[in-house]
Order: sequence, then C-alpha cells, then structure tokens
Amino acid sequence: MAIELGKVNVADLKNNNFKVLGIGINTSSNSNGPFSVNYTTLTQIKNNLINLILTRKGERVMQPLFGCDIHKIVFEPINREVIDSEIERVINDAVSFWLPEINIDEIIFDYTDEDIDKNRISLEINFSLVSNPNMRENINVVVK
Repeated sequence: MAIELGKVNVADLKNNNFKVLGIGINTSSNSNGPFSVNYTTLTQIKNNLINLILTRKGERVMQPLFGCDIHKIVFEPINREVIDSEIERVINDAVSFWLPEINIDEIIFDYTDEDIDKNRISLEINFSLVSNPNMRENINVVVK
C-alpha cells in the first residue's frame, strides 16, 4: 500500500535525506536497501529522461505509448544529416509528451563510422528545468 508523503517543496533543489523523490536507475543502494533513491529533483529527472529514451515504445506493460522510437532509427540506413535531425525529433517528441517539465537545450552526437557499422549511437543531452532554466544538467546515453 502506498503512503502519501505530502507535497515536496522542490524550489530550492537542495539535497535532503528524508523526502525520497524516486528510484535511481542503474545505481546501487547506498543504504543497504534493494534500490537506490533520489532526493533531488535534478537526479530524478535525469533518471526519468534516461528511462524514457532507452525504453522502446510498446515495451512497457499497460503503457504501450511510453518510450522513444530512437531504437528504430539506429537500424535505418545512416545518412548523418538525416539521422541526426530524426533523432532530435523523436527525442523532443517523447520529452514534450512525457516530461514537459524539462527543456532539451542541446543534443550532441558522438559516433564514428565503426559505431554506425555496429548500430550504436552515443548522445549527450543537455537539458534544463522549465520552472528554472538556470538549473541545467546533462546525460550521456548510448543507444544500441
């Protein structure tokens, strides 16, 4: 049974140790529990964004529209100008629908011809909060 913790004031975005905002992705627990937890808005949004981009549409049970179609693009014939703009489009579409609280400021592509042959693309995504554009963060994602 879920327990309501009440509204969390995230205006200051300071680290705290009492109000958990969500579960971390691909990190181990620092308190001997089964999951790591996030105590700040930025760390939770980073995890949400990684989860959104790496989830294929149709993969999530009961929410088949959740995710990003970036995996389909990686296996298309690669034309650098077309693929970069198409990846930006699908990421922006997914983020605007599922995570409207953030702005994608910049997507930096980092892939070589060898990466293209292996159907792998590395991205750095710089984003900011809609409520506070001065709060900026970035994530690195490898799509394969």
